[in-house]
Amino acid sequence: MILARHADSMLWAGRYLERADTIARCVSVETNAVMHRPPTEARLAARRLVQALGLQDEFVAARVSTGPYAVMDFLVSDDSHPGSVASAVQAVRENLRIVRDRIPVELWEEANSLYILMQSAKAVSAGTREQTGGEVSRMSVITARRGCRSLSGVMTESMMRDEGYAFLEVGRLLERSILTVELLKSGLGTGSDVFDGNRLLAFTHSLQAARREIGHSPSWVAAARFLLQHETLPRSVLWCLGRVEQRLDDLAAAAGAVATPRRRAGALRAHLEYGELDAALAHEPEAELSGLGAALATLAADVHASTVAGSGLAQVHSQFVRPGHGVPHSPTQQDPKPQDPKPQDDRS
Repeated sequence: MILARHADSMLWAGRYLERADTIARCVSVETNAVMHRPPTEARLAARRLVQALGLQDEFVAARVSTGPYAVMDFLVSDDSHPGSVASAVQAVRENLRIVRDRIPVELWEEANSLYILMQSAKAVSAGTREQTGGEVSRMSVITARRGCRSLSGVMTESMMRDEGYAFLEVGRLLERSILTVELLKSGLGTGSDVFDGNRLLAFTHSLQAARREIGHSPSWVAAARFLLQHETLPRSVLWCLGRVEQRLDDLAAAAGAVATPRRRAGALRAHLEYGELDAALAHEPEAELSGLGAALATLAADVHASTVAGSGLAQVHSQFVRPGHGVPHSPTQQDPKPQDPKPQDDRS
């Protein structure tokens, strides 16, 4: 058995870890792609990534400077908004702190170390960043990526396969699926303001695998089909939904409340596996992706509601930040998750 608040913390630790890893990877890929381009073109490409991640409003509110590394710092080390790597890492640490008695000591140490490193990078002034030619900014990205990999490795190799691990994995896979769909949307359209198939595959850590099956210059439709329907790729939405369904199946014996999200996950998986996805991607890709994104968001909300709010214990206020949607206020030490308008019970 697992306490509702522990299940909630595990779920959100997984989601925030996947978000930090994905954003850091996207920044790394985009930075390497525009490294030798003129500063104006590099800034435009960086802002395109901000838009793909759904952080336009936060970008405008932050009044980010026009420096060549300002956008990178906004996405990685600026914890004044909940869409940055630093904010996600802080949330991972706070959620894992709540369940320290359920996780390996090494996992907590890795999370705490990554948090300290990200805070140290944030403390470097903008002037110093410019003087070093962006070296501090690039090292922040490298640190974030390595830290997320270390956390993933410790989770995989050291954690017991109990209810806590199941919630952790469900959180990661749901967040991965949501982000994959939203990134695919940024490839719709024509011209230089959209990401091509190779860039989208690199964003999702699938480029090398895709080249073995669909070649070196895939169209958007080929890349989308690969990322949505591949049966053995851990980054595909179909694979993720299959694992989510399995984990919810495992949890159903101990918590009948997960029956609804389990059925929803199965229906989504069946749609991707047996539905007319090829025709939808060819003729109405935006409508298909929007519908899939909305269904994934509903599934994520159902998992949270069924395991926490429906448990009869104290409700935990939480709300994921989804690309392309409004975001709540930035997390604090007292409230590591973005606020949710739902009323909350007294924890006393």
